[in-house]
Amino acid sequence: MYYKNTTQTPNELFDHYLKIISCSQLKVLLTIIRKTTGKTASHNKFKRIEKAWISQKLFCICTNLSGKSVSKAIDDLVTMGLIEVTNASGVVLDCKKQRRRANKLFFSSRLRLESNPYSKPVKASKKAVTQGHTIKLNSIKLLCEETTQGYKKQTDRERYLEIIQLKSQRKQDT
Repeated sequence: MYYKNTTQTPNELFDHYLKIISCSQLKVLLTIIRKTTGKTASHNKFKRIEKAWISQKLFCICTNLSGKSVSKAIDDLVTMGLIEVTNASGVVLDCKKQRRRANKLFFSSRLRLESNPYSKPVKASKKAVTQGHTIKLNSIKLLCEETTQGYKKQTDRERYLEIIQLKSQRKQDT
């Protein structure tokens, strides 16, 4: 499903990497995801951009970080294997020296929206959030538990059917 004015973000980022990457790394990674996954190709509206040329200045503007912080975050993300940096001819640039020599750097996220059913998930943290993660219940969370969305995940179809049923019940009541 396509939602206007939104950017799909891989769940793997939230489930595994959010606990271990720094704020500057997260800002840079989200900027890369926005400029690639968040944009459609000009020749095909249903195809996402695989890699994008993003200048150092644009990173600084989008993330509100200094150039040094952006460079450090890019280096850390490349080392962690979360992003891939290539030059204009598509050669992967793994180290700082190679990236400094290149005129234009193209960035792409290695996190993918579709999960491969045959690959095992990478465990990035010993304390990754799981479905069995417990949360202390307070009065607000107890109120949320009474609603359907508060404790049960629903598909879009189930939610639409529920809304339709609620509307038909309201019409019958009036």
